[in-house]
Amino acid sequence: MTVHPVFALILASLIQANDSETSTLSAIASPAPVASELKASSSMRVGFTIEVEGYRSDLSVFSTSVMPGGDVHIKADANLISETGDAREENGMWTWTAPDTPGHHEIFLTRNDETIRLNVFVLTPFSNGQMDSINGYRVGAYNPQPLRGLDNYLPPTGFIDMQPGMEDIQIAPNFKLGQFICKQQPGHDPTYLLVEPGMLLKLQALLEAANEKGWEADTFFIMSGFRTPFYNAAIGNTTTSSRHLFGDASDIYIDHDRDGVMDDLNGDNKITKADAVALAELAREVAEADKTNWPSGGIGIYDANAVHGPFVHIDARGYPARWG
Repeated sequence: MTVHPVFALILASLIQANDSETSTLSAIASPAPVASELKASSSMRVGFTIEVEGYRSDLSVFSTSVMPGGDVHIKADANLISETGDAREENGMWTWTAPDTPGHHEIFLTRNDETIRLNVFVLTPFSNGQMDSINGYRVGAYNPQPLRGLDNYLPPTGFIDMQPGMEDIQIAPNFKLGQFICKQQPGHDPTYLLVEPGMLLKLQALLEAANEKGWEADTFFIMSGFRTPFYNAAIGNTTTSSRHLFGDASDIYIDHDRDGVMDDLNGDNKITKADAVALAELAREVAEADKTNWPSGGIGIYDANAVHGPFVHIDARGYPARWG
């Protein structure tokens, strides 16, 4: 256990005995409700910000990942409490060193009676070109030549090992880990995936904007989140640079009435591409108004076809792109 010295005695009295991998300190952060119990609003944010690996966030729940034994750098004017790993602070910068084994960990950053819960996923290593699968879960191969030479197109070096029960981990105020799993090999235990923090910032900001506009929704329906190269090729995609492969893209729509298709957002009593256009237009407005919560990336519009309704693609590729 690593804690800020001031909180050493407090922490000892707060920790509850719990064998679950996703246990929390109940006196600091109450158990996460399911997404359907949440309503996107400003209450999902706190009065201070943290910066994690280049992303600034005031979300009450946020997530990042790291390789075994690696460091997570957290810039925050806040105290840090963690049951695991090794944390140290210098000049307002916390460094949390991960354990040597993959798994899910929680870090709590507290200030003025407010708390940010930061999930840290220690990844299972993957060697592109040398490994085709992990524990029987097909991954395939990434293009070893990154698109445009950009670092964020380099093959990932590890994946989140989603053990049974981890699908319910709340990774942002209105999103759970299980919403982003690849649709290949249903029921395979374990499942591996990636979820990047930049995408979570964008989805949460867009969801809050949708609710403010009157499009009531407690989350987005994630039609497609993470995809392995194996699955991406299996469904007929020839691109090797889809952002879905890197964990920072989602194909989404609002489905508050739970009928399996996009809600009627423009009020014309029809479900058409125009509803996806309306959601994409709202995304464009958020992109222009809120650079902190909208890392640069793509917005794509898709019409309905024989197998799905209209939807919008959102990603955090690192440069702007628009289509549809």
